[in-house]
Amino acid sequence: MRRNQLLIGLTFLLTGLLLVGVVSAQASLVPNVPRTSEHIGFGSDNTYVADLEAGHWTVIVDTESFWGLEVLITVSRDLSSTDIIEVSGTGTGNFPTVDFILASNETVYIRVSENSVYSDTSGFYKIGLYDDSHIPGFFESLDLFDWLFIIIIASIMLPLCFGLFACRRMKRRTLPIHESFAVEAPLHAIPDKYQGSVQRHGSQTTTVRLPLKCPSCDAEVSHEGVDWVGPLEAKCGYCGGTMRATFERV
Repeated sequence: MRRNQLLIGLTFLLTGLLLVGVVSAQASLVPNVPRTSEHIGFGSDNTYVADLEAGHWTVIVDTESFWGLEVLITVSRDLSSTDIIEVSGTGTGNFPTVDFILASNETVYIRVSENSVYSDTSGFYKIGLYDDSHIPGFFESLDLFDWLFIIIIASIMLPLCFGLFACRRMKRRTLPIHESFAVEAPLHAIPDKYQGSVQRHGSQTTTVRLPLKCPSCDAEVSHEGVDWVGPLEAKCGYCGGTMRATFERV
């Protein structure tokens, strides 16, 4: 009799220890408060439990690009994931986001599984469970390596863009005297913001400079051989190409 009681006691003890181990393995996930520095190994998974109110929810796993981690998210009503609410994707690959709707207040289990083809990715990640008013924006979702990449690209592209802009500004300045000649342009070829200044001088024309040769066909340019087609723009009488005039004075 005492032996049977001892066996029963040991059985309850082992069952209790197992239950404690299972419960302790579940990390709680507080809505709108992300957990950082979470780690997952090759072919393994992590499970989180959350008490949620009815409504629309989104789970986002932010895997740092450095690790190349691929994950799959499963949301269910039970620990064994038999009563599944939603899955972030199908097959292998990286599916780091899933959203779902609860009709009533429930406790849900969120399992994050390593999901590469050969189960050979691992690394750190951040996981968050958000309602619609707390979903992070684009910049909040960037990790350190994303920011480093953006900074490197910006440090290359910004000087290049400024250099191109400066070159264009230089080209639009007054042409050297030996590469251009002065002509009288009609009023409609003068930009609107300068027309008032021209008319105050009592003239319907003003002096501008055109290139000696057409940039398109290299033909010599003369006053009679151009048509004024827009503000400081003249059309070559030979090829129809457009030339840019610059002010002699305003």
